Amino acid sequence: MMGCKSNSLTCLQGEKPALPLTTTTDSTATLNKLALATGGTEKSWYRCIFPFGIVSLVIGVAATCITFIINGPQMDIAKAVSVATLMFGVGLLVAAYICWRAKRERQRQRQREDVFTKLPVVRHRCCRSR
Repeated sequence: MMGCKSNSLTCLQGEKPALPLTTTTDSTATLNKLALATGGTEKSWYRCIFPFGIVSLVIGVAATCITFIINGPQMDIAKAVSVATLMFGVGLLVAAYICWRAKRERQRQRQREDVFTKLPVVRHRCCRSR
């Protein structure tokens, strides 16, 4: 440390280069942290994109109305951006609807399978145990 003229970490460690720190991530722990942070909505992401679709749809409608009312040569780019925002909002809402329908269909399919697996077993009189 005597010949050190900077405050770098290598200099302060006595000219020994530091070993690179490696971190390992456990995928289960990461998923649990994600579930905790998002409130469990990572399994139903249509619930996440639905509000963003609503907000972007409202912004797109407002911006499109404003830019198409104001006529001017500078508004061409603004018109394109506002229509793109409007289409993005519609796209998010359509994606949320499609995912919601698919999830509902999977739930119905699971319920149908559960009904067939939970049917009572009918035994004849001769086969009943006493």
